[in-house]
Amino acid sequence: MVFKSGRRLVAVATLLAAVGLTSACGDGTEPADAAGEPGNATSTAAGKPVQRTEPLTAAELKPALLTAEQVVGFEITGSSARDGAAEEPSYDAEETVSPEACRPVRDATRGDDQETAAAQSTMYRGKSALAPRSTNLLSYPEEAARTRMTRLRVALGSCDRFRVSNAFGKSSLTSEVLKAPDLGDEALRFRTLSRMDETGFAWKLVTAVRVGGVIATMDVQEITGPLSPQKLATFKPEPGPDEAVIARLVENVTDAQGA
Repeated sequence: MVFKSGRRLVAVATLLAAVGLTSACGDGTEPADAAGEPGNATSTAAGKPVQRTEPLTAAELKPALLTAEQVVGFEITGSSARDGAAEEPSYDAEETVSPEACRPVRDATRGDDQETAAAQSTMYRGKSALAPRSTNLLSYPEEAARTRMTRLRVALGSCDRFRVSNAFGKSSLTSEVLKAPDLGDEALRFRTLSRMDETGFAWKLVTAVRVGGVIATMDVQEITGPLSPQKLATFKPEPGPDEAVIARLVENVTDAQGA
């Protein structure tokens, strides 16, 4: 069945909110082709880029998001960018993670109120697809970005099972560390499965790559109703189809860092 973009976005957004898989970046979503103005370039006298010392701004991050020309076969539905931390959501976003040490896994694609800027976009693999792929770029001073990646790595080492409770209900999660791609300065990849009481399951595949002071994440989400273990396994997201797209995203961020 083919869904119109608007109807698809409403249906998926409702489901994602229920399991806490949404991310906030700015006051709203702009058309997919909109792009911010690049920041001032810094270069040597020979015209070669030099290592930047300041975090990227929203205007510098947004052009690093993937474009329609770079992701042929995908449909980008929108993008946004902001400077500073995200605004408080209009709904009750308080969430309990148990044990609390597992929060870096739960929040791997979200801002932590320490980022100086962020950019986000959402895309689907074809017009009829319901599983969103979300790209998030978070800008920090480089040492802060290193620290955040370290916290995620440590949490993944001990959080194979944890629980989450929010305004939409309770869920139990399992996580699985996967081989990360050889990209950027460091990279992590993992997959989680959320069991949402009697309502179903949610798979999430996350790839996080640090390039200097920017952490780039791409997550693929698959939400299902109650299924047998055998049927559920058929919805498990694998990284293969998105490897080239993730590599291009990292290339974009690397270019932005050198601008």
